[in-house]
Amino acid sequence: MASAVDNGTSSRWSKIRQRILKRDSYCCQQCGQDNGKLHVDHIIPRRLGGSDNDDNLQVLCQKCNLSKGGRFFGTGNTPPTLHDLNIPENVSVSHD
Repeated sequence: MASAVDNGTSSRWSKIRQRILKRDSYCCQQCGQDNGKLHVDHIIPRRLGGSDNDDNLQVLCQKCNLSKGGRFFGTGNTPPTLHDLNIPENVSVSHD
């Protein structure tokens, strides 16, 4: 089970969140939006070892944060697999 810090309900996280919102002027650091639902995002996701340190946190609007998911903005989505276009020939190799 996750702790209160892990799921963002602790007073510690609330203080961190308010500090980051103020630092980033209540403005999305990706698109510049300054209204609507704002999230405090982990630049390096916690599941990949990211911390709650200020230098790993940024304000993102809901749209930018949800489009980012658990990725980094610098990495694109995984391209779709096009099964019908490149089917490798199955070649048997004899080991005489």
